[in-house]
Amino acid sequence: MKIGIEVFKGYLRLRFPSALFNGNQKYFLLNLADTIENRLAAEVKAKQIELDIIASYFDPSLGKYKAELFTG
Repeated sequence: MKIGIEVFKGYLRLRFPSALFNGNQKYFLLNLADTIENRLAAEVKAKQIELDIIASYFDPSLGKYKAELFTG
């Protein structure tokens, strides 16, 4: 499943496939401004989540991914 990267009000967010959440659309705001460097960081985060989905380690509460957010 593909995780999308979008810009919302100048910040990057991830868009999850609705199939992961019983047909409901979910977003994950990264609190990163839309810059080239931050887009690369968002791509890495999206790929990590995609790998978790494939390996059946996906955390639908998204808590795992908040704890792993970039600390600068």
